[in-house]
Amino acid sequence: MTMKQDPDSKRILTCYYRPKPGGFCKRLFRSINALLDRGHTVHYLAVIPFPIDHPNCYFHRFPWSEERTSGYLFWGFFHFFAPFQLLYIGLRFRVDRLFAFGHNYALFMQPLRLARRIPLTLFLRADTIENHRIKGRAGWLIALEHLLEGLGITGTRMYGVSETLTRKTIARHRFLRPSRSGVLRNDIVKQHTDPAGTKKTQGRQPLRLACVGVLEPRKNQRFLLEVIKGVEAEQAVLHLYGTGPDEQFLQEIVQRENLTDRVLFEGWVPSEEIWPDIDLLLMPSLHEGAPNAVLEAIGHGVPVLASDIAEHREILPEKALLSLDKFTEWAKEVELVFHNPEIQLQNIVREQEVSAQQMMFDWERLITEIIIYR
Repeated sequence: MTMKQDPDSKRILTCYYRPKPGGFCKRLFRSINALLDRGHTVHYLAVIPFPIDHPNCYFHRFPWSEERTSGYLFWGFFHFFAPFQLLYIGLRFRVDRLFAFGHNYALFMQPLRLARRIPLTLFLRADTIENHRIKGRAGWLIALEHLLEGLGITGTRMYGVSETLTRKTIARHRFLRPSRSGVLRNDIVKQHTDPAGTKKTQGRQPLRLACVGVLEPRKNQRFLLEVIKGVEAEQAVLHLYGTGPDEQFLQEIVQRENLTDRVLFEGWVPSEEIWPDIDLLLMPSLHEGAPNAVLEAIGHGVPVLASDIAEHREILPEKALLSLDKFTEWAKEVELVFHNPEIQLQNIVREQEVSAQQMMFDWERLITEIIIYR
């Protein structure tokens, strides 16, 4: 294959196993499109093509069945062969730059980085080791992940999605370290036009509460079932958006506690369809990387109440942060909003928008500069 290329443009390589719903792939695809829009060429390795149609975007298929991309067999095969295939692609097409979303994918490209002596930029999206701890994974698995993380970040230009994530990742490794580090936050794109609270001014109706994300221990939806039990039935209905390993467990609790009319499982819904129907987002996460649901809610003018964890403190004002020690504190906040929705919702939105000003920037321009020039 012969490719004509502008002298100022770069050939870039990345890798991710397959497209899937959620903020991770949304950001990955945005980064690829940003590079393409600025005249660069992008190659990527995956089992399934990404939803990107551009003459300078090249899909390289990883040899595996599209229907069986899970389990130890797939991931063992992927971890072993992906580095060799990426090395071949990078040498064959004389790649100039490498970038990865996640330390495992950076690890796959380390041989190519060393062989070509080219920059590898790593964007950390979440703390995998902390997630393993929350899920109660075996100690040997956490130790293995710790080693893979260290090997993956070594020599990279590493950017965490929050200051907390960047700092914690570097602190875990004494000898295996990136060549430089920084923070690239997720951005907020303002979408809303109607003032918060106007949906609740026409008569007294139950508040439409929501939690958006994978149904798993880290997101802590179990806590919200206790919250909804502490709120009067006519005051609020909770919508759980997403699927995940905790779905059956949560459904069993809802059935047992007779909450089927007050807790609704919505499954995966396109994000733009969620926010017009929601009065208040509740995010009681035990841990986050950068919560896309929170950022999207702010962008759409939806008020947020969230757990008082480090990652939320980087985004939200103090009054929007609640302790996870007592679900009654959350129930009390919901009751306050119900009794005076227009004022309460507008106050939350006004404060969170001021706090989130740092998240409103040209994300595409900045990620392109980081990959190409920094």
